[in-house]
Amino acid sequence: MEKKNTKNYSVIKLSDMVKTYPHFSRSIRGWINYDRDNLLPQRIIELNNESAVNKAIIENKVTYICGNGIDDSSYNGQPNLNCSWGDMVERLARDYVTFGGFCFQVIRNEDGTSVSLYHTDFSKVRVGNLNDYGVPQTYFISNDWRRTAGKHAPIEIKAYGCEEMGKGQAYLYYYKDYEPSLDHYPVPQYYSALNYIEADGLLGKFYRNSINNGFVPSTIITMPSNPADDEKAHFQQDIESSFAGANGANSIVVLWGESQEVKPVVTSYSASNNADLYNNVDSIIFQKIISAHRLTSPTLAGISGSGNLSGNANEIINSYILYNQTVIRQLRRRILDTLDVFAINNGYHRLEINDLDIVEKIKESNLQTEE
Repeated sequence: MEKKNTKNYSVIKLSDMVKTYPHFSRSIRGWINYDRDNLLPQRIIELNNESAVNKAIIENKVTYICGNGIDDSSYNGQPNLNCSWGDMVERLARDYVTFGGFCFQVIRNEDGTSVSLYHTDFSKVRVGNLNDYGVPQTYFISNDWRRTAGKHAPIEIKAYGCEEMGKGQAYLYYYKDYEPSLDHYPVPQYYSALNYIEADGLLGKFYRNSINNGFVPSTIITMPSNPADDEKAHFQQDIESSFAGANGANSIVVLWGESQEVKPVVTSYSASNNADLYNNVDSIIFQKIISAHRLTSPTLAGISGSGNLSGNANEIINSYILYNQTVIRQLRRRILDTLDVFAINNGYHRLEINDLDIVEKIKESNLQTEE
């Protein structure tokens, strides 16, 4: 009888875990898959929700882009009856910062000249048919790309600009940044740090499990006998319920032995070196994520760093000005340039956003501290 070659260990190839550009392929259903499982946007959402660092940076980038809101010195109308330009910019900015692109539906109004714009969740859109030049002619929209059959089948919508617009018919305007070798879908600005964003979420789970398990194995108990499995399980359950978790700290355990020679052995296990290791990893993860966002200072992302309002006001001001000029204004300008085409065609002025008065506030705070 041939013996089976069983292994009690596994090999993890770290090179296989390195994120590369997503793979796009045509589905038999008509759309182009957004990565191999067609779920890259959904995976990005999940990773961001588990990473406190990346979530904070995204939220603050959206705040910087939106600034103090649309300049209301002149009336610019509104994109549709239920949404203001400020609301539209905020939603597009959130999609843009999160995924690297944004989209909205364009519908010609009854007057035949003006249009209404409706934001569409970027994560729910997939590219459909292409013309001979590779330009999308249709898109597919689904509320759940994990279920695409039957009543959950995606809805196909024509691309804006593919034909003369008809009244009341929706067309999808789809914007993405140019990136070499990425023909159909974008990736977010921080895509190169996805491994670290995932690690940030895993590190949070590690700390949670460490607290729930009392940071064990901090103590090893060696029993002098080998009881039945049910007795072992009962003893394990009693120990964990009494001493594991944050509430089990500083508790007292009493063990009995038959004699001085036959007794349980309790060995202390120090994990202090592991704590230092994970703190170093946490620092590396933090630096990699803020670097991927081109962040000039962690304080600007709402994360405590070396700067503070009283001691390093000039440093924060300079960091904000640099970040605003090199990153935020570019992102904002691309959104406004896209919306301006429709605002002007509707007979209104170009849209402008008022910057946050962060510099003035920091200067005022610094002067008050010096006084």
